[in-house]
Amino acid sequence: MQANFPTDIDRRTCRRTVPMKVLVLGLSRTGTDSIKKALLKLGYSDVYHGYTAATENPRDCEMWLDAMAAKWDGAVTDIPAAVFAKELIEAYPEAKVILTNRNAEEWHRSVQTALLKNVFHPWSSAVDTLAILTRSPNRFTRKMFIRAFTDYFQGDFQLHGVSVYESHYKMVRKMVPRENLLEYQIEDGWEPLCKFLGKNIPSEVPFPNGNDTLETTNRIWALVNSECQRLLGILLRVLATLVLLYTLRAGSIIDIVLPMITAVEK
Repeated sequence: MQANFPTDIDRRTCRRTVPMKVLVLGLSRTGTDSIKKALLKLGYSDVYHGYTAATENPRDCEMWLDAMAAKWDGAVTDIPAAVFAKELIEAYPEAKVILTNRNAEEWHRSVQTALLKNVFHPWSSAVDTLAILTRSPNRFTRKMFIRAFTDYFQGDFQLHGVSVYESHYKMVRKMVPRENLLEYQIEDGWEPLCKFLGKNIPSEVPFPNGNDTLETTNRIWALVNSECQRLLGILLRVLATLVLLYTLRAGSIIDIVLPMITAVEK
């Protein structure tokens, strides 16, 4: 299934050649997919979203894991990009920062229902193990999300999710100058977003609404199903090879045994 991925780029060897204009540093399940679609409508090209790593360039997951190792293995505690909010703000001080937000308790429930229940599902785990054994392009995807949601939330999302969420937003507010920061909820629509970015409001275009719980679940299981199809293809090729080898070997035996059976029947 590797051919289904548009690119296979190791971004660790790449260097940015265009300025970073916008950082959306709200956590997952706060409307980041809707904002991505809105930014594309406003003329921003190649807007990066967490799902991009899994569906467009799976090698990004390996890169993010390396970055997480450098951050957390060095005893620094702070998805994937949002967990590096501090580093991104420091690296791109001129970028405008959009902080997508929602009620913390609602967000906590949404992450558990739409993301973690599926990512930690036993079937996802089994398929992931096979992906690692067969060196699938997607073998780092699940590991990346698990590490992000484990380490960033102090090892227990159920217990620390809300408090870490609140700390994340306080940190961004403290680091970003007021004139460079937009606190935004998807219900706010086009007007505050376009005013902040200096863009005209798209005429007769409804504000995008994406990645609800059902869509998120479908996206995750589409990846799992894609991996299952890839593994099935490998299994069928192995089985076909074994059948061919057996047939070739059995053929030489039949050439000897068949005349003997025919003679007995006569």
